[in-house]
Amino acid sequence: MLPINSKYSLRAISRVVIVGIVIIIIIVAGVGVYFATLKTTSTTTTPTTTSSSATSTTSSSTTATTTSSTTPSSGTLSIDDYVWPTGNLNELNAPGFLPYPDWLEGTVYQTLVSVNLTAEQDLGQFTGVFQPGLASSWNASSNAETYTFTLRTGITFSDGNDFNAYTVWAVFFTWYYLTNDSATFWSALPIFNTTGVTFNESQFGADVNSSGLNSPSSALIAIMSNTSLPAYVTSPTTINFQLDTPFPFFINSFTGFQGMMFDPTYMFQHGGPGTDGNLNPAFNLTPLPGTGPYMVTGATFQSSVQFTQYSSYWGDSLTAAQIAANPILNPGSYKNVIIYDVTSATTNLLNLQNGNVQLATVTGSNFQLVNSESSTYGLAVIKHPATLDWMFMNNQIFPTNITDVRLAIVNAINYTQVIQAGAFGYGTRMLGPEAPYYGPYYDPGNYTPYQTNYTAAAQYLTDAGFPGGHGIPALTMYIDVLGEFYESPIAQVIAANLAQIGITVNIQIVTDAVYYQYYGTYATNLANAAKIPPLALGNVAGFAPDYLAPTDFWGAFVTTYSSWGNFAIFNSTEVTNLVASISHDGTNTTAITDALTTAEGIIYAQAPDAWLFAAELPAIQGTYAYKIGTINSNFFMEPNLEGVSDIPLFNTVSPG
Repeated sequence: MLPINSKYSLRAISRVVIVGIVIIIIIVAGVGVYFATLKTTSTTTTPTTTSSSATSTTSSSTTATTTSSTTPSSGTLSIDDYVWPTGNLNELNAPGFLPYPDWLEGTVYQTLVSVNLTAEQDLGQFTGVFQPGLASSWNASSNAETYTFTLRTGITFSDGNDFNAYTVWAVFFTWYYLTNDSATFWSALPIFNTTGVTFNESQFGADVNSSGLNSPSSALIAIMSNTSLPAYVTSPTTINFQLDTPFPFFINSFTGFQGMMFDPTYMFQHGGPGTDGNLNPAFNLTPLPGTGPYMVTGATFQSSVQFTQYSSYWGDSLTAAQIAANPILNPGSYKNVIIYDVTSATTNLLNLQNGNVQLATVTGSNFQLVNSESSTYGLAVIKHPATLDWMFMNNQIFPTNITDVRLAIVNAINYTQVIQAGAFGYGTRMLGPEAPYYGPYYDPGNYTPYQTNYTAAAQYLTDAGFPGGHGIPALTMYIDVLGEFYESPIAQVIAANLAQIGITVNIQIVTDAVYYQYYGTYATNLANAAKIPPLALGNVAGFAPDYLAPTDFWGAFVTTYSSWGNFAIFNSTEVTNLVASISHDGTNTTAITDALTTAEGIIYAQAPDAWLFAAELPAIQGTYAYKIGTINSNFFMEPNLEGVSDIPLFNTVSPG
């Protein structure tokens, strides 16, 4: 849905990273110069907390498919999606929270830590949902600053190269390199001390091309085992990460874009990663090999992608019980899968009705039609949603820079009408910036979401000096044309609501390029404040998690260190400092929730945004439908609750 060269994803929050200046000291190791670093010492603490092992997971799924790829269906699974991935199929876009939708998530690319999909999607659990993926276990030091991962053995990428700790290390520092050695290279989190560290990708790549990473040279091992770095290897199956601050959600961060593992040897053999803003295009339609149950065997730009099961997938040896307990590792039930990019809503529906595909996106009136035929069609609905939709109010320009004006607006909106108009009733009221899914980190102050109260709204306008709305100019509201199908009905409801208190809204539907042209980091937004309209309806398909941790939304939407998402240009030093403390209070949940409670109180009183709803449908005003009997209904949606991809995990789809 977004232009292919766009740096911003639909659901995931793309961030523009600020690059700092580093002081360089050269370290020479064997044949190559890889790093320049000022760090000369490191501290290692004794691990005290251990994850469950790969063979002792206790959570079981009652909805997971258990079909093994050792007896695959001879048929083909066909899926119609309504958008081609922004960023194509190039996994090197991950530091920019792309590609979106990442159709290769879980099926081609896997993560060290997997998500217990049953606990997450059926039970809505946020804590304790992590279990072994490519890592068999992990340890956290007592101060939550050092994490040690033990990797499974016998895993290969689909090109035959080994998966091991050296490949994880190389992927980790590729992300660092592609953000121009930024301290916040890891999911925009300031958790690593990278002062004075730069990565010589060219030399490292040359040496990888010489020796590979299956059995790397002594020079490569020397640099990868350097304990002064943020990550270092102690054996082919063990990698350590050294954080600069106690961060209780580090494990969570591996579920998202940058946690997905690809083969770095293949990358270096085919020209390397490129640079930030100029990634190697060789991987756009011929993606980097992964460790998952499928490999891409063909792709046509903005048309289709073909997948075939990887014959040496390590998960083929998993038992039915192990797959049921960890369904994201499922080898898949179909030998071949094809995903089509179909932008026509009518064509999507016809393909579904005629049996051309087993799963298709249905939106708008097509969704209503399919939803009315419940005996014929099944629908994917998010039981515990984390995709948020809201209206930004420019806090820096008149008159939405006046708190009482913003409070008038949020009290005048009829949220029930908004949810019905924009999502056919499939929405949950919420109070941002956090999603309800995050338990104690959502609404820690136990505030009631704003309610429709025209009397209170009118009084706020009077208090602001605009009785009956007199003196307030007509407010422009932007809608991205790509989200028009559901945002236009919402905008019309809000305009009618605000007219009740004397505020006129001019709705403007603009191109995607115009909508996003002035947005970026908080500093960018502030510099462009005069060019940003007073009102704008959210991201074109809402905002969903980049990874499963509360730091994602809190940091993005209401802080001045936000690298993407603070479109209201909300500025509160106290809120920024309180939210930043999430990364510095270790495992002290009470301290974290106390800080967020205070922050929420400030946000609630100032109303920087109009928080509308959490969407229960993957496409907000639509979802993925299937004919009952063609496939089973026990498939799973993606583990980041629609933040990394939009389609179901197709390796969990089985014939009906």
